[in-house]
Amino acid sequence: MSNTGKKASHLMSTDTLEEVGAAVAQQKAMERGPKFLPHGCRLFEVASGWESNMIRRDKGVASASTMLELEDAIRSPDVKIVFIPLDAMVTAPDIEKICQRNGVAKTLFKEVRE
Repeated sequence: MSNTGKKASHLMSTDTLEEVGAAVAQQKAMERGPKFLPHGCRLFEVASGWESNMIRRDKGVASASTMLELEDAIRSPDVKIVFIPLDAMVTAPDIEKICQRNGVAKTLFKEVRE
């Protein structure tokens, strides 16, 4: 009898590992505490590196590098979580204005250098 079936049943798929990694990275960022923004939006800082890479690659997270992309993500009913990369052309006051203007609660992760 071959052991290949046994080995295969213990392996996690790459997708599962990605999901777990993204969840751990989000949880780690959330432990630092949020900055509360208008209309229930919460902004968390996430360290540049493996944490930000995992969140950025998460299929359930929209990425926004410009104010227009951020506004679109905030307005979209399908988007619950938004990732803002380190090199995004979006400032903290921009984020606050967009949240104020749109009146919907979203979770935002802003990549920062530590």
